[in-house]
Amino acid sequence: MIAAALKLGLQFLIGLLLGATLNLRSADAPQKADADSVATDSLPAFKAALRATLTRHLDTLLGADGSVRAMKGKTAEGNGALAFYLMFELTREPRYRQAALSLADQVLKDMRATKFGVLPIKEKDKPGGTTIVGGGPPALGAYTSSVAYILHKEGGRSDDLRYLATVLDRYAWNESGWWAATIDVKTGESKLPMTKPSIINKTAAMAMAAGIVSGYVRDIDPVLSASLKRKTDKCIYEQIIPAQLADGFWHYGLNENDPKNKDVYGYFMLTTKELMTLQRFNPAYREERLNAALQKAQTFALQQIAPMTEPNTGPAPRPHATAGTPKGYSVQDEAKRSYQLGLILFEGGQVNEGLRIMSAALAQFPVGNAGQDGSHAAEPSALILSSPLFR
Repeated sequence: MIAAALKLGLQFLIGLLLGATLNLRSADAPQKADADSVATDSLPAFKAALRATLTRHLDTLLGADGSVRAMKGKTAEGNGALAFYLMFELTREPRYRQAALSLADQVLKDMRATKFGVLPIKEKDKPGGTTIVGGGPPALGAYTSSVAYILHKEGGRSDDLRYLATVLDRYAWNESGWWAATIDVKTGESKLPMTKPSIINKTAAMAMAAGIVSGYVRDIDPVLSASLKRKTDKCIYEQIIPAQLADGFWHYGLNENDPKNKDVYGYFMLTTKELMTLQRFNPAYREERLNAALQKAQTFALQQIAPMTEPNTGPAPRPHATAGTPKGYSVQDEAKRSYQLGLILFEGGQVNEGLRIMSAALAQFPVGNAGQDGSHAAEPSALILSSPLFR
């Protein structure tokens, strides 16, 4: 009864928030706003609703003894670990710390059980008809960076941090500035010739992880740290930033040959989120060139993607969209896009529209989901709550 009443109360509060943000938004395309332009009661109320919902979700994943339910999905454990740890830092709830450490240790155990530290995802066909067990980014970037953050903050885990750095450093790399999209987890070899540039969100995920971990092992293994930083810089400053279009958009690949069946806006948002996460966890990358690129990307998201994302209904011009790009993002069908977009908007200072998008998503938060849907909601929600705007 108490849980039902709490859920009803949260839904009512979220409805009020959504109504408030409707009044804040003009009929024209959303304009950039800062926190001071938001109605004084909207941001604290949203923060309270988001925190209560995420707390309820995390609590549901814990057993009576504090153990974590089995999590399913290629990034569920890594993203879940980060969400638990960020919430531990906010609440000082010891169960959340223990849950985060348990998940991080499980990821490390699973990685060490493989030859190259890359967790298998699924079977994939190589050119020529052979089949491999493939693994790699973006999942590899997500779980290594999440685990590394936790170990770095805990301290006393130098050997494990060095191991994560080694996994990233020996992952297939082309000196032109990209990592393999997929490798054979048994041989370490790239699925495709390394002369072929990777999908941009996959190589951005590797840059995120390599850049974050390079900072964490600087004093542990300076040579390994320098190698990771060199690759990160090569990728970001010689490939990713030059590939950005004038309007802030990044294509699916490092060129303009977008597959027609791919949701290019979804991959664009993932790339933007990965680069923002790199800046969050390694301050060395909060510099002018990457700042400018991310500001352009955040503006594109505000002007072109927010108008077609629930509760907005468009119309939107949809530049660069392919046949595989949805005409609109609904929470029911594409919840992870709402959370990615909400994080992008808040980080970009687009608070009014961030409140609007995230209030709609929060009303349908997958509380208790131990799979990808739950992790795709929990991790960006924890990143939002732990951002300077909300602390």
